[in-house]
Amino acid sequence: MTGKDKPRAADGRTSDNDAPERTDEESDVAELPSRNSAAGDSGGKLMHNRNPTGRNQHGAVPPLTEDLKEILRGYNRNNITRYETLRERLADDHGYKIGRSTLAKYLKETGIGSSRKKLIPDIEATQMILDELGNDPRQTRGPRTIKERLALKGQHITRNKIESVMHDFADESFDKRMPVSKQIKRSPLTGIGPDEEWSMDGHDKLRVAGFDIYGIRDKWSGKWHYYKVVPSNWYAAVVGVIQLECIKKVGGMAVQGSTDRGSEVRDAFSIFSALRDHFAPDLLKALVPAWRFLESPKNITIERGWRPLFHTWGVNILQFYYAGIHGAYYEAQNEVHKEMSNWIWFPLIQRELDDFVDTQNNHRIRRQQEKNLPSGGTPNDFYRHPDRYGGQSCLIDIDINVLDQLLDEAVEGRRLMQYVDEEFEEIANTAYIAVGRPKITLHSAWDVFRVLVDYIAVDEN
Repeated sequence: MTGKDKPRAADGRTSDNDAPERTDEESDVAELPSRNSAAGDSGGKLMHNRNPTGRNQHGAVPPLTEDLKEILRGYNRNNITRYETLRERLADDHGYKIGRSTLAKYLKETGIGSSRKKLIPDIEATQMILDELGNDPRQTRGPRTIKERLALKGQHITRNKIESVMHDFADESFDKRMPVSKQIKRSPLTGIGPDEEWSMDGHDKLRVAGFDIYGIRDKWSGKWHYYKVVPSNWYAAVVGVIQLECIKKVGGMAVQGSTDRGSEVRDAFSIFSALRDHFAPDLLKALVPAWRFLESPKNITIERGWRPLFHTWGVNILQFYYAGIHGAYYEAQNEVHKEMSNWIWFPLIQRELDDFVDTQNNHRIRRQQEKNLPSGGTPNDFYRHPDRYGGQSCLIDIDINVLDQLLDEAVEGRRLMQYVDEEFEEIANTAYIAVGRPKITLHSAWDVFRVLVDYIAVDEN
C-alpha cells in the first residue's frame, strides 16, 4: 500500500496502524518536541542520541575522595585558583582529567573558593587582613603583597577588600611605602631554560643583629631555589655546604654558576666544577664555563631580589627582634640569654624566610612583551613547565649518594653554621618540652624566651 493509499484519520493524518516496525539501528532515535511546538504537542523532530553510553573525551572522572580534597586544598594554599591551571596540574601531577564543571562542583563541595567567591565572612576577612598588617609594623607591604601572603594560607580575599581595610586602619602606609621607580635600568637578560645558570650571593643587611643570609636563585625562571640563615656568610666552607644542600633539594645542579669575586665562593666553585666535570663531561669548559665571576652590580638575578627581601621582610624581622633585645629583661652579657636568643630566633627567622621565598615563587609576574625571559605566570610555573614559555630544562642529574658523602665530609662548614653549642641545644630542648612546647612566632618569641630562661634558672638552682 502506498503512502497515498494508507487510511487517514479524521484529521487527515496517516494512521500508525500500518507503520513499519523500528529496526535496531533506529532504536536510538528519540521523538522530541520541536522548539516551536507547544508542550504536549506530539509533532516534533526525530533526533539521535549521539552518546548513549555517556562517555566523553575526559575518560572516567575520579570521585571526590579525601585524598583529592587534600590535593585541591594544597593547590589552594599555593595560590593556584584558576580553573585551567588547576586542571593542568591535576592532569600533570596526578593523572586526573576533570572537566571544568566537575572541578567547580568539587571545589564547592570542598569549601574552596577564589577571592571572587566570598567563602570567608566579611568580619573574618577583615581580621585576617589586620593580622597581616600586625606582622608588618614598618608598613612596607602593599595590598598585592598582602593578598598573595593570605592566598598562600588558603585565605583568598579580594584586593579591593584589602585596600579598603588598609585605608580604614593604616591609611598612612600608602604614603610611607618606599618608591621603586628609580631603579637602575639594565639590558634584558636571556637564557635557554631553568637551571641553565644559578646566581648566588650573600645578604648582609641583618648582620647588625647577628643574622646573615646566603641565597641561590635560578636565572631563567627567577625561582628562589635555596635561601639559608647562618651566623656568617663570609666562610667559604659555609657557602660550600649551602650549595650542596641546594643541589640535594633541587635534585640536580645547573649548567653554570655565577657569583661576585668574593673569597667566600672558593669551596662552592671547586665543588660545582668537580661535580659538573664528573656528571656532565660532554660540556666543554671552553664553550660553556662552569662558573662566571661577575662584578657585584652585574650579578643581577640574585641582587635584584635583596631589595624587596629587606624592605618588605627584613625590616620587620629587625623590629620584632630589637623589641626584645632593647627590652628590660634581656641581658647582653648573660651567656644563657645570648644562647637562648639564638636558639629561638635562628629557626624562627629561617621559617619566616622560607615563607617569604614561597610567596615570591608564587608571585604572578605580569606579561611583558619586551622581556626575553618568561612572564605572565609565576616562577614556579616557569620552572615546572618551561616548554610552555619557550624554554627547556637544563638540570644536570647528580647521584644523591655522592652529595650525602660530600655533606658528611663538610665538617667545618656544618660546625660554622651552628648557632648554639650542642650542650645548650640539649638544655633548651629539654626546657622547651617541660614548659609545654609553646608556639614560637614573631609576636610570642620574647615571651617564650622569658619562660624558658626562667625555667632554666629555677632548674639550675
